[in-house]
Amino acid sequence: MDAIPTGGPSDWAASGAVGPNGAYRSQTLQYRDVELNFDETVSYSTLKNLALTAFWSSVLVFVLLGLLPAILAGDPDAMSPGLLFSIVVFWVVLLAVRLNEPVSEWKTLLEDKAAASSSAYAAIYGALARRRIPVSAVPARVRSDITPEVVHNRLVITSGRYVAYVTVFAYGTSLYVGWTMWRSRPGAVVIGHFVKDIVGGILNRAGNVQQMLRTERPRAMREAVHSAAREGVEIAVQGIEVPIASTFGQEPPVQAGTPAPPAPPAYAPPGHLPSAPPSPPVPPQGQNTGHWNGS
Repeated sequence: MDAIPTGGPSDWAASGAVGPNGAYRSQTLQYRDVELNFDETVSYSTLKNLALTAFWSSVLVFVLLGLLPAILAGDPDAMSPGLLFSIVVFWVVLLAVRLNEPVSEWKTLLEDKAAASSSAYAAIYGALARRRIPVSAVPARVRSDITPEVVHNRLVITSGRYVAYVTVFAYGTSLYVGWTMWRSRPGAVVIGHFVKDIVGGILNRAGNVQQMLRTERPRAMREAVHSAAREGVEIAVQGIEVPIASTFGQEPPVQAGTPAPPAPPAYAPPGHLPSAPPSPPVPPQGQNTGHWNGS
């Protein structure tokens, strides 16, 4: 394992205008086409799909709770409770079901940097906290149910209707760092945007300026998350150790993965199966434990 220096926040902060950050910032100075992923305009097809989901949900409820009981009882009046319940289900699904829309993603794989998993994870969280980014960042560390020695370090970052998932984990001897950003809107908000856009178009108040004002904060959030992730990558590449306990205030607990029977054959690593007769799979796993979590 490489020697890993330690230091405080001022020692491991991103280099700003030099190094890899300088190259990235130089690229951002170039103009680009307008991104449409942040456009919150609701199309007719989106509204139609939402209505169809609610309709077929209500039809299923009506068939199960209204039509079938009426056929079995031979009484048409037995459909009334199912009909009323299906109407309620239609409106609940229409207004409450959430529409999750992908916005952006980024990821990278750093070879031979698995030991820096915890430091990169702490650096990402520390960057968001140090810069006072107005988001909610909740840590979630989950032990893999496939390879128990691997811990998936995640941050759930939310701001309004936008959520970003940052993931840092060891993949073999490499380190995976990435994030995905989504927009999550309930049906009531989707319908409200659709109606507001129609009314705004009639009153000449729905234009490019309004669309830009709607998406300024999500765009800033995306750049802040990406900047923090790049800082985590830089920490891993430089081999700087960032203490996870002091960064978070306390070490976030590692949650167990999905409960499953011990060593199920379906999830066993393929490499262990042919080597089972000459050597048991347990010793190799014990040897890997200290290497992958040695960050």
